[in-house]
Amino acid sequence: MADGAYRWLGNAPAPDPARVEALHAACEGEGVANFGETSRAAAVEGIDRALTAARADDLTGVADGLTRARALIEELKPQALEPRHGLAGLFDSRGKRLKRFRETWRDAAARLTDSAAALTERVEAAGGRSGALETAWSELRDAVADLDAHLAAAARRLTGHPPAEDGAVHPLEARKAALDACRAAALQSLPLIRGCQNADARTSESLRACGEGLVAWRDDWRDALGLAGKRPRRIRPDAERLARSRDQLLARLDRTLAELKSLGSRRNDVEGRLAALKSPL
Repeated sequence: MADGAYRWLGNAPAPDPARVEALHAACEGEGVANFGETSRAAAVEGIDRALTAARADDLTGVADGLTRARALIEELKPQALEPRHGLAGLFDSRGKRLKRFRETWRDAAARLTDSAAALTERVEAAGGRSGALETAWSELRDAVADLDAHLAAAARRLTGHPPAEDGAVHPLEARKAALDACRAAALQSLPLIRGCQNADARTSESLRACGEGLVAWRDDWRDALGLAGKRPRRIRPDAERLARSRDQLLARLDRTLAELKSLGSRRNDVEGRLAALKSPL
C-alpha cells in the first residue's frame, strides 16, 4: 500500500489564481451549461472506479474455504492414535492406527496446502485492488482541486450579477450548485476509499498470518508423525505435541474468521456509502 494509505485530503489548498482567472472567462453565455463538466465527470468516474474496486473482492468465498479447512483439522484428533482397550483392542495396535492416521493426515495436508496457496493469491490480489483504489483516490483529489477552481470562478462571476427583479436565478447558479454537490460527494469519498484500503490491509495481514499458520502446522505434524524424511520412521507420536499444534491452529483460524466477518461488514458499509454518494450524481 502507498505511504499515504492511512491519510486523506484534509483542507484543500486555495485554487491557483491564474487558473481561476482563465475559467472566469468561460462561465458566461453559452459556456455556462457545460461549465466544469470535465471536472464533474472526472469526479463521478473516480467515485465509480473506487466503487468498482471495492466490490471486486468478496470475502465470503475465503471464509467458506477457511471454515472447510477448520473442519478438516477438527477431524484430526491425536486421541485416534491410542488403541482401544479390552476385547476391542485384541485386533487393534498402535502401528495400524499410526498408519491410518498418517494417511488421513496426508490427505488433509494436501488440501490445506492448497488452502494456504489460495490465501497467498488472495493477498496478492488485494495489492492490485489497493493500487486501483489509490488511482481512484488520486483522481478524486485532483478533481476536487479542479472543481474548487471552477467554483471560485463561478462565485466571482456571480458577484457581478445581482438578482433579477423578477426573481429569476442566473443559469450559473444552478450549474454552480451541481458542481458544489459533486465536489462534496467526491470529498466525502476520499476517506471512504482510505477506509476500504485499510480494511483490505487488515484482511491481508490476517490471511497471510493464517496461511503461515497452516504451513507451520503441516510441517510440525509431518515431523511429529515421523514423515519429515524420505521414508516414514517408526516412532511413537507425541500426542501432546500434536494436540497443542492443532489447538493453536484452530484458535488462529477462529480469530481469522472473526476478523473476516468484522472487516467484511466494514467494507460493505464503505461500498454502501460510496454507492449512495454516487447515486444522485
